[in-house]
Amino acid sequence: MWVPQIQQSSQPAYLAIADAIGTAIRLGQLRPGDQLPTHRLMADLLGINVSTVTRAYREAARRRYLGGEVGRGTYVLGVASEAALFALQRKPIGGVIDLSANVPPVSPQDPDLAATLGRMDATDAARLLHYPSAGDALVHLDAASRWLRRRAVEAAPEDLLPCAGAQHAMDTAISLFPEAEEVACEALVYPGLKAAARHWKRRLQSLPMDGEGMLPSALEAAFRGGVRLAVVSPTLHNPTASTMSLERRRTLAAIARKWDAVLIEEDVYGLLEPGAPPALASLAPERVVYLTGLSKTVAPGLRLGYLAFPPGMRARAREAEHHTTWYVSPLTAALASRWMEDGTAWRRLQALRRELAARHRLCRGALAGMPWKGSPHCPHLWIPSPRGGSAAFAKRAAEAGVIVVPADVFSTGRQAQDGVRLSLGAATDRAALAEALYRIAALAHS
Repeated sequence: MWVPQIQQSSQPAYLAIADAIGTAIRLGQLRPGDQLPTHRLMADLLGINVSTVTRAYREAARRRYLGGEVGRGTYVLGVASEAALFALQRKPIGGVIDLSANVPPVSPQDPDLAATLGRMDATDAARLLHYPSAGDALVHLDAASRWLRRRAVEAAPEDLLPCAGAQHAMDTAISLFPEAEEVACEALVYPGLKAAARHWKRRLQSLPMDGEGMLPSALEAAFRGGVRLAVVSPTLHNPTASTMSLERRRTLAAIARKWDAVLIEEDVYGLLEPGAPPALASLAPERVVYLTGLSKTVAPGLRLGYLAFPPGMRARAREAEHHTTWYVSPLTAALASRWMEDGTAWRRLQALRRELAARHRLCRGALAGMPWKGSPHCPHLWIPSPRGGSAAFAKRAAEAGVIVVPADVFSTGRQAQDGVRLSLGAATDRAALAEALYRIAALAHS
């Protein structure tokens, strides 16, 4: 019977228990389907109130670590490995360095927000606590339209749909094609796509990949078989860090035209890669729904995503407009508009590029002699086919105090390549990242 060790935690007991459950799942001490002690038994074992255990289990369920059924007890969720990536991350304990969440590196001090808010007068600030006007929405969409042009995506403001983050944008994009019962995608995808497909009850057709990403022959075969919607991540693919050549992009666009199919282009990292080939949306603007956001490039707390629709799909976009845009905070939208307009967003993106380049230099030193894939401005790296398999490697890494994500979390089918993803931005600083990388290297050579 698993019992959390919370004596050394400075957290309230219910949070310490929830954190311990998450850590035990990542370390393999708790597995999907394992049953936890009853509320009363756990309270007796820990010497705390039953209400505290109830609160702890409720918090763990909110993070999607646990599920429960009346009369059956509380169980570890089967999708906990994916759900853990979206849980709130807290300070590591016991020397554990968590490289699982693909977040950009953040500074403990950031003056931009305070400076921007400080320049607002009382009237401007008060307006942001009310419902946004049509004029406010237009200002935001106009700024977003110009921002997308940095990726050679020409989208009029009326063809843009703002969302509460890129995950919300993906969920919305999938929902707007109810006729697409099956959606083609890479054999490895970011977990949010799998979550959206589950939510909307869509089958993901797993397509094989090579060093550039999705194979054109596989996409052609999927369309020949009747699929008419595909999700593609051509730039700094998560998790493999691959970037498609311009030739590959043109080929995929031509295949989509041939079969009159629609591509959803997931491009949240597109602006991080200087000189990246143009977006698919610029090559086939009549059939690509372009998806991006600001959380991965400007600030994680800017929960803003954008969907750019071809003019011919405006009717679909309008179906979701009212429901979707109401999720966007007026304060967040106003802040994003100002930063995109006054150069702050671009300056922050360039600073992020520099920090990621510095962290990649650490990788080149610490992981010398190991096979791994990444680029100087990618927020993650991929270690293909680790000895013993990715699940075993991730378990050994966890035992060494480093949390990485194995391929099964990203896999959509049996043909997915094996590997583990390390998120470079998740480390609190370069020193912590360097320590994690040297532990990983020691495992690979042991």
